[in-house]
Amino acid sequence: MSRNLHNLAIYSDRMAKGDYDAVYDYFAETFMSHVTERVVPERVGTDIRGHEKDFWENAKQAFPDDMKFEVNLVLESGDHIVSNWTLSGTHNGGSYYDVPPSGRFVTINGTAILRFEDGKVVEHWGGPHCMKGVGLVNEA
Repeated sequence: MSRNLHNLAIYSDRMAKGDYDAVYDYFAETFMSHVTERVVPERVGTDIRGHEKDFWENAKQAFPDDMKFEVNLVLESGDHIVSNWTLSGTHNGGSYYDVPPSGRFVTINGTAILRFEDGKVVEHWGGPHCMKGVGLVNEA
């Protein structure tokens, strides 16, 4: 396993367990997402690592009892990693962004392309998959 894959696995595990400060250990201070301009244009050129932390905190409060994070597919080429993932759980906590709790089991899928330098994520392409409830799929 490459250093970058190893670091991404540790990062994902820590975040899924509620250790949200992991973003500051595994994402560089210069981290840039190519979706920032679309999602929070006022934050372009600033430290946006807190938005990654917000995503995980919001998911955990929305799906407090059975939130599960799974990586479905990982591809690596040089300093880039493509990750397809699934976050699922029963939406019985707080609102998920602006979607009020439904009490239903929800599955959210996402794909991220990450570029690494010196073992840290410096660049991101993908999503947003979950902002404002986009990407929510209710299952019976």
